[in-house]
Amino acid sequence: MLGQLLDGRYQVLQVLGKGGFGQTYIAQDTHRPGFPKCVVKHLKPVTRNSEFLETARRLFTSEAETLEELGYHDQIPRLLAYFEHNQEFFLVQEFIEGHTLKAELFPNQAWTEEKVIQLLQQMLAILEFLHSRNVIHRDIKPDNIIRRQQDGKLVLIDFGAVKQVQTQLLTLPGGTEATIAIGTPGYMSTEQGQGKPRPNSDIYSLGIIAIQSLTGLNPINFEEDVDTGEIYWQHQANVSSELASVLSKMVLHHFKQRYQSAAEVLQVLKHLDTKIEAQSLQQSFFTQPPEASLSQQNSIRYPHTSILSPENYSRLETILLEFVGPVASRLLRQVAASAPNCEELISQLGVHLQGNQQIDFKNKTRFLLDKRTSLQKLTVQSELKQNNLPNQEPQIINDSFVHQCERELADLIGPIARFLVQKAVRSSGQSSRAEFVNVLASQITEPQKALQFQERLLS
Repeated sequence: MLGQLLDGRYQVLQVLGKGGFGQTYIAQDTHRPGFPKCVVKHLKPVTRNSEFLETARRLFTSEAETLEELGYHDQIPRLLAYFEHNQEFFLVQEFIEGHTLKAELFPNQAWTEEKVIQLLQQMLAILEFLHSRNVIHRDIKPDNIIRRQQDGKLVLIDFGAVKQVQTQLLTLPGGTEATIAIGTPGYMSTEQGQGKPRPNSDIYSLGIIAIQSLTGLNPINFEEDVDTGEIYWQHQANVSSELASVLSKMVLHHFKQRYQSAAEVLQVLKHLDTKIEAQSLQQSFFTQPPEASLSQQNSIRYPHTSILSPENYSRLETILLEFVGPVASRLLRQVAASAPNCEELISQLGVHLQGNQQIDFKNKTRFLLDKRTSLQKLTVQSELKQNNLPNQEPQIINDSFVHQCERELADLIGPIARFLVQKAVRSSGQSSRAEFVNVLASQITEPQKALQFQERLLS
C-alpha cells in the first residue's frame, strides 16, 4: 500500500498499525495546500458474499456518520472522508501532532495529585460528550490519548469504528462464530471483556490510567482480590484518601457499584480539587522557613512578577484558561517571567491564540492597562493616610490589629487563618500594616474577597 493513491487523493506514507480487523496508515492529502497528513483506517471484509457486503456497507456508513458528529468536539479527531474501493472500506481522519500519554508514564515514577486531577477532568469532559451521544469508546488506554503539541490538550483517538463494524459482521451469515471483545487487557472492565460494554466501562478504563499514573505501575501488575476481583493499590501510592476514594469507585469490579456517568465523577472532582488546593495552601505555610521574607511569603501562591499584583495575576490566569485550557498556568508563568510590562505581556500571550481569540482576549484584559488597580490605589491611600497622622501608632502591627486580621481572614478562609496570620507576624519585620495585609490578602483565592479583606483593614 505504501505510495498508493487512495480515492485519487490520499497518498499512503507509512503503516501505522495492522491486525485482524484491518490496517491503519498515515497518508497525505494531495488535494490540500501543503499536503497535510491524515490517518486512514482500512477495513477488509472477511467474505465477498453480496449480502454480507451490503450489511458491511450499511454498518460502515453508520459508524462514519457517528464519527463525523463526534469530530465537532475540539478534543476528538475530525472525520475528513469515508469511501469504498474494490469492496473494501476506508475512513480518513485528522492527524493529531503530539505524543501519546504512554510517553508520559514511566515505570516507578508517580504523578502528582494535581496532574492526575487535570487528566481526569479533561478526559471525563470528553467522555461526557461521547456518552451523551450514546457512544462508548471501548478502548480507553494511554496509547489512545494524545497530548496535542499546539496547546497541550488531551485528544482521544481510535474510536475503533473499524473494529466495531468487523465485530458486528462476525455474527452475520457468512461470518464466523467467534465472539470478540473490543478493548485492551489491563484497562478493560469485566463486562467489556464479556462483550457487554456500558458507558461506565470507559470510566473504569480511565480510572485504571489514573491509578497507573499515581503508582508508576503497569495495570497488569496491580494486586487483585481473587474472591471479589477488586483492585488493591492505595498502599502503593502517595495519595489523599479523598482522591483514592474517587478512583477506587471508578474501578469497582461490578459496573452497578461504580459511578454511573462522567458528569457524576466531574462533580465529585470539582469539590475535591477545591479541598486539595486548600490543603496545599496550608502545607505551604507549615513548610515555609520562619525566616522567610515578606516577598517570599507573597510569592507562595503567585509566581513572582513585578508587573502584576496577585489579584491581577489570578484574574489573568482565569481569563487565559478560557482560551487555552489547562496549560494556562504554565504559559502565563513562562511569559510573565520575561515580559517588561503589561502591554508586552498581553501581546506575547496573544501570539498563542488564533484569529478572533486574540481580539477577544485583549478586550477581556484591558483592565491590566490601567496604571494602578483599585487594590494598588487602596494601598497607596492607606500609606498616605498613615504618614499624614501626627501619631504613628496606626502603622504599628500591634496585638489588636493582628487579632482583627485573624477575625477578618477567618470569615473568608476558615480556621487556617490564625496560622497564616501568625506566620506572617513572625516574618513581618518592620513592615507597614498595608504590606502585612497585602501578604495575607495574596492567600485568598477569590480576587473580590481579597479586595474586600484589604478594604476592611486598610480603609
